[in-house]
Amino acid sequence: MPGFDSIIDQERPIRILASFLTHGTIPHALLFTGIEGVGKRTAAIAFAMACNCTDGPRRKGVDPGGPPASAQACGECAACRKIAAGQHPDVLKVASDGPQIKIEQVRDLCQSLALKPYEARVRVAVIAEAHRLTTAAGNALLKMLEEPPDRTVLILTAPQTADLLPTIVSRCRHLRFKPIARRHLAAMLVRAYGFTAEEAALTAAMANGSVTRALTMQRSHWVRRRNWFLSELSALPRLPVASLLVLAERVAQVKEDIPDYLELTASWVRDLAVARHDPERIIHQDLRTEIAAAALSVSEGVVPPASQALADTQRRIQANANPRLSLEALLIRLAAAMRTEA
Repeated sequence: MPGFDSIIDQERPIRILASFLTHGTIPHALLFTGIEGVGKRTAAIAFAMACNCTDGPRRKGVDPGGPPASAQACGECAACRKIAAGQHPDVLKVASDGPQIKIEQVRDLCQSLALKPYEARVRVAVIAEAHRLTTAAGNALLKMLEEPPDRTVLILTAPQTADLLPTIVSRCRHLRFKPIARRHLAAMLVRAYGFTAEEAALTAAMANGSVTRALTMQRSHWVRRRNWFLSELSALPRLPVASLLVLAERVAQVKEDIPDYLELTASWVRDLAVARHDPERIIHQDLRTEIAAAALSVSEGVVPPASQALADTQRRIQANANPRLSLEALLIRLAAAMRTEA
């Protein structure tokens, strides 16, 4: 059941939302920004539940450290259950149709919001990934924000304010959701998704504070792929050029996985840099012995050229250069940097 207490490590935005509810000062438009998987959409649904909960006086089990009782939805009344199940007629959701949110979708929303709410005290419309609005759709939304419907709250989610029209941002109350702290994310993965403690720690270290990314990594057998790839990186100085080309071809086979491998490379380079001086800060703690050995086998001067090679590769791939050729160049440069005597 979505609720404020299901959202971890977002004390500030939840405190502000609770304040709106307890003081009756709900804005007509909210903008939640932050990376994917930090609780923006869950917070939007929890807020809709709290706005429309009909059983407030009987709320039980309120966390003393969480939002005040008057801001908590009971999770049990008909309104809460409908909203949580996505079946409430006055809680509307708009998401991208393919890569974009089109003007027809915003027009349909405007028509729906022009009518009175069916049963809600406060109608809530959630526009997920609002950065996908086309220019025409954004302008149509802007008109609605300039003349907001009665008893209605619009909630937009996006990675950052720069992804939206400034005129839209200026008409919303902005709440920023931060990446989830590593220890909190690891604890959640164990508690809610059945990860082992070791799996959770490894995944949280590389998930960049995103629950969505952590779960995607689990489904793609990330730990197994990571072990293989880091082993290959450690062996780079000993590999002939032909083997480097084969490795690049294998990494490039699934285009969607390339950013993961580049992030792994960046974390590995970072671990080489800190292994000699502060091994407690190594990201891949379960491979601490192997990384320490790799760090001792190369010069400390390997880090700047390796980091530069990685940055150049990321730039080329973002500019739509051939991924395999870009990865070949990266691995050859890394191997050359690592062959420098320690």
